Amino acid sequence: MDFRCGMHILFFICFLTRLCFVGRYLDSCDSIDFALGLHDYDLSLLQPHFPGYPVYMVASSLFFKLSHQDVWSLAMPGVLFGSITVYPLSLLTRQLFSERVAILTAVLYLINPLCWLQAERPTSDAMGLFFVISAAYLLYCVFKLKVLLRAPASKAAEKADINLVTRCISKRYGRLSDRNYLFLGSLFLGFGLGVRLSYFPFIAFWMGILLYLAIQKMRFFKDVILYGMMGFVIGVCVWFLPQISYVGRHPFWGNCLSFSRGHFTDWGGSVITFGGLGRVACLVKSIWVYGLGGWWNDASFLRLAASLIMIVTFLYSFKRYQFDRRGFFLGLYVIPYMLWVILGQNVANPRHIMPILPAVLMLIAYGLCKTYEEMNKGISIILTVAFVVSMSVISFRLVLRYHNNVPAPIQLIQFIEKQFDCLSTKIYCGGEKRFFDYYAPQWDVRSIEDVTGLGIDLKSSLYKPQNILIVRALRKIEEFEANNPPIITFEANPYTDDTKEGLLLYKWNGL
Repeated sequence: MDFRCGMHILFFICFLTRLCFVGRYLDSCDSIDFALGLHDYDLSLLQPHFPGYPVYMVASSLFFKLSHQDVWSLAMPGVLFGSITVYPLSLLTRQLFSERVAILTAVLYLINPLCWLQAERPTSDAMGLFFVISAAYLLYCVFKLKVLLRAPASKAAEKADINLVTRCISKRYGRLSDRNYLFLGSLFLGFGLGVRLSYFPFIAFWMGILLYLAIQKMRFFKDVILYGMMGFVIGVCVWFLPQISYVGRHPFWGNCLSFSRGHFTDWGGSVITFGGLGRVACLVKSIWVYGLGGWWNDASFLRLAASLIMIVTFLYSFKRYQFDRRGFFLGLYVIPYMLWVILGQNVANPRHIMPILPAVLMLIAYGLCKTYEEMNKGISIILTVAFVVSMSVISFRLVLRYHNNVPAPIQLIQFIEKQFDCLSTKIYCGGEKRFFDYYAPQWDVRSIEDVTGLGIDLKSSLYKPQNILIVRALRKIEEFEANNPPIITFEANPYTDDTKEGLLLYKWNGL
């Protein structure tokens, strides 16, 4: 099968599978912020929260003009760009390895549980991944081309490199191409920061590429800096200047400082607020279980079989892998962002490790292809088919569950609306207040952290309501000294819900 034809087929399969199972609810506080921002964009009201996600919000607003449905409008950028990611991912993998590895990597991306789920959700992660992978592909084109021009290879390698890099690697045409690749790669990265600013560690990856190119003894040293910087600055300015103009310079920086302080010292889940072995366990589980679909002690035999194949092929890929310029490039891509996840992100939220997955999937695909080339081909084909089928079943079940089930906070709201009267009920909760603001704004809901805050609010109220309800995650309920059993427990989806252990609803009996 022709490589381009294979990419087109995988794109259409990817797009149709994402489109058929697109989410039906706003499933996180972030998605609530995005939905409110569609109607009234205001960073001071967290609609959405800083940095405002301007590129993602513009794309969602375009879909909103077509449908006037919040969830569909916010999910469609992920569906579309998450599917288009097949192209830059395949092209990058082909240059790093081979066409066979590229097609298999695209297949693994298509059926990966986290990549599939995030493309269904009303969030910006899938769209952001497209710009990161596109930037990586374009930057690798000039990175590899310069290595080839600086160190000529054998005839066989040269022929392969011509197919992988450009149609012509003559010095004249090659230098023209590398400028364009460098400019476009920098442009995509700068523009992508307007989708997800939390992908800023890839600036270190970009700077590493520029530095590598600049220190080579090349006659176009100034072009490297000029085209790279120009592309990145234009990419950032396209979304940053309109946002500053709309929000205002001083309000924007005020929101920036306030949000950054809160992220690192309060609710952001950084190493400052959540550390130790618990953080390590969450990180491992986010990558292995939620990111790659690996086996855990409560998982099925199907996951165990897929995990064994994945581990064996991953280790084999390291055994056969030659850490040359490709290893340097992948390390430059993975390490800065991985350090940011380890130190500054909420590792309990699997979507934060999503940009790392393409590199891992490449190595798994490389290991499977190497076993085919160097070992028994029949066994290799059986292992590959078994892995693809088992992972497809695992991911399909997860996506179907996400599509059909109601998120825990919305289950909570539906239950309260049926069982209680809004005029005689007061509700105390944490982040779930955002869901009430959107789905049930008529209810009296207060956001508090512990029993002290609850007591202060009740004492300052003009009257004591008939029903006082407390909503809390299992790990935080001790902060309210609740000894009575909960009214009901709402099970969460650990792949998508912010509160993985579920929500508990209590009726408060007094201080």
